[in-house]
Amino acid sequence: MRTPLLPLQELIDCLQNPPGPDDPSSTEKVIGMHKKATQAMDEITAALDECVEKGVSPVTMRKYVSTCQEKVTLLSNSLPESWLEEVPATYIKIDYENPVHLCNDICHRLEDLVLHLMIVHARYYNKMAITPNVYRELMRQRLEPGFSVIRKWFSEAESCCEELQALVLDLFDTFDPLLENRMNHYQLDFLRQLHQALLKLYREEGNSLDQPQLRNLLISFNLNSTAFYDYCTSYINQQLKELPNVRTQLDLLGYAASEVNQVKQLRGLAYNKDAPNIKELMNEWIQVETKYLRAREKPTNTRKFKSDFATLPENFKLQTSLTVAEIAALVRILKEVGIVENRNMQDVFRLIPLCFSAEKKTSFENSVFQTSYYHISDETYEKMTTLANQIIKQAHHLRKE
Repeated sequence: MRTPLLPLQELIDCLQNPPGPDDPSSTEKVIGMHKKATQAMDEITAALDECVEKGVSPVTMRKYVSTCQEKVTLLSNSLPESWLEEVPATYIKIDYENPVHLCNDICHRLEDLVLHLMIVHARYYNKMAITPNVYRELMRQRLEPGFSVIRKWFSEAESCCEELQALVLDLFDTFDPLLENRMNHYQLDFLRQLHQALLKLYREEGNSLDQPQLRNLLISFNLNSTAFYDYCTSYINQQLKELPNVRTQLDLLGYAASEVNQVKQLRGLAYNKDAPNIKELMNEWIQVETKYLRAREKPTNTRKFKSDFATLPENFKLQTSLTVAEIAALVRILKEVGIVENRNMQDVFRLIPLCFSAEKKTSFENSVFQTSYYHISDETYEKMTTLANQIIKQAHHLRKE
């Protein structure tokens, strides 16, 4: 039975001293090197697969796969950077007489070997290890057109989340070949999937991009990095500072927890595989802040709040034929066009349910209203358009009277 260690050593030997560009016989040497390297890599994969078929023990398989992973990573990191230059797309087939094509093909075959180890022999492959430079660079070349689209989108989108956009772009910049490679396999796969999700969002939303949309996408991907955690907590902290009292601050923290917990996460995905989930980190921070604020809250403040708002008689409410979602959308529109000028929307969120009633006595809870304010459905948008047209027609009618 074959083992992968002999062809692995043959692969290392044939790529150890590649010919330089000034070598007059470099073409012949590259052709021979490509042939030997290709044969060695084919034998490595065949030997590993045969070991599995023959029932080699897990301990031995782990040794084989980990040795291959370590040696292939070191080998790929030692190859000349010129080998990784992109071959023009006009070349559909490999020119086996062209040294540039052959060197580039060796890099692609090394990537295939890495993927074979990582996918076929996943139980023995260490995905926490740093990715081979060849694998990272070839992935960057595939993703770069999408990176350009995302950068352009972020620069042109009318949004208020520049800091969050910069955080995402910093993640993608870790593919830069000029930077030291510290990206493990989990992180590379994370960034590849995030790249796809952002392009999908771009196709669906065009230039529209808001902070909750991008933040929730990153939470759904479990971006449990220190930078994103600091951003989220700092963002909530800034909102807390703008609120007038402890009661409204507690309302905001409750709403923030609700927003975080409603985000559905992709199973098994995380930027830092050995770190806690970003939802767990956020909930823990919110709980600590809530406990601190409750300790500061004075009972008299609660009684005053109830006496000022909660005891309003039912007949003091403005009866409407709108649903809670439609009232929330109406307030959102009035806010966006500048008719509602309140900066502290938490007070508005608390006041509206106390002063308005929805159709058919629908439950009008503060949390439901806030959620509807930030997440307006297409159906509600259509209802608002119809309502706006009715208002315009009625205005014309009143003007004629």
